[in-house]
Amino acid sequence: MIHPLERRATGSSGTSRGSGRRSRTTCSWLWTFVPGDSPPAAALIALLLAALLAGVPSLVAAEPPGMPASEASSHVGEMARVCGHVASAAYFGSVKGGPTFINLDRPYPDQTFTVVIWARSRPRFEVPPERLYDGKSICVTGLVETYRGKPQIEVTSPDQVVVTTPLGGGGELTDVERVFVKSLLASLGYDADYGDGEWDERTIEALVAFQEASGLPTTGDPDAETLRALANAAPKIPEEQKTLAIRLLLFELVRRQE
Repeated sequence: MIHPLERRATGSSGTSRGSGRRSRTTCSWLWTFVPGDSPPAAALIALLLAALLAGVPSLVAAEPPGMPASEASSHVGEMARVCGHVASAAYFGSVKGGPTFINLDRPYPDQTFTVVIWARSRPRFEVPPERLYDGKSICVTGLVETYRGKPQIEVTSPDQVVVTTPLGGGGELTDVERVFVKSLLASLGYDADYGDGEWDERTIEALVAFQEASGLPTTGDPDAETLRALANAAPKIPEEQKTLAIRLLLFELVRRQE
């Protein structure tokens, strides 16, 4: 099976990389980071950063307040915005319909609320949703329904889900994502040790230096604006360094699986 990021990088699944066009299932802002003539490594770097952005809360858009997941059962049949912490998430590809279940507040079977994403909607997510949202606080918008006594919302688009976990010290990123961001900083000439996922003082100083050079607020956090700036800076990285960054990311994924 080809990973969605690989499909985007190689230009398959109805997407023409050479022309810069996008398929209907691709976020419109994603392709602003991928020039039409980008080499494969550059395109993949930009797409990986875009995937990180999908899980980072925007600093600009103000979202309306939502109800706690524990109150959703009182609003069955209504359109609502339900918020809670993702306690467990899993994809069942061998089950009819290929559902992804994202359980809020408590793990299955004691969850207070479930987000359901069917297989037909998974290609719209640049990162598998069970990985993208696991361990994060989210708000989901849609029609509240029930299944076996549990309230749920079916999600068909990433636009229905907003990550609300506060940023701080790289806490919004997983270890794998930190390794990737640190390797990009190092490839751009900043003093970041990309050998592990620790978000230490050295990393913060490197990110602050990058933010200052990019005209951004020097917060030291990998916020949405900073990741967008990294995506825009990716073409400046030598091709061999881009390949190294991708290899480091893959090696870290292998380490997690062992």
